[in-house]
Amino acid sequence: MSSPISLRSRRTEPGCLSRRQVVAAGLGLAALPRAARAAAPPALSELVSRITEGAVPERGKITLAIPALAENGNSVDTRIVVESPMTQADHVAWIHLIADKNPFPDMARFHLGPRAGRAEVSTTLRLAQSQRVTAIAALSGGGFVMAEADIVVTLSACIDGG
Repeated sequence: MSSPISLRSRRTEPGCLSRRQVVAAGLGLAALPRAARAAAPPALSELVSRITEGAVPERGKITLAIPALAENGNSVDTRIVVESPMTQADHVAWIHLIADKNPFPDMARFHLGPRAGRAEVSTTLRLAQSQRVTAIAALSGGGFVMAEADIVVTLSACIDGG
């Protein structure tokens, strides 16, 4: 027969947690909603509205050149060209890129001016998955132009959330 556990082996120190208390605390934390699950990513229309401060961008006068299929989401070559004379009176102020399914959808903002000479930007993007990429350009007159392109990514990037 085995003998009962002695009272001396039991922890009586103040501040020590029992196994039951640790398990109960862990289950309580697991039941709480995670901030990442609770906060849904904003919709594309909401992102566009925030960037354009509520103005509706026009379609056209902007070209978003991005491949329809990318083997690797870590390196996707992109080119944005806006039709603009780039004079002091009429130029592109900035170009903004959005990838709505990336962990951080606001990907880039390029500031331009009349001294840029051409409203053209080439960059390499990192895309988390297959999605729609949107380019928005702000014109010096206060208007906005927008272009969108769908891209299929076979090997995703941004899995680590950054």
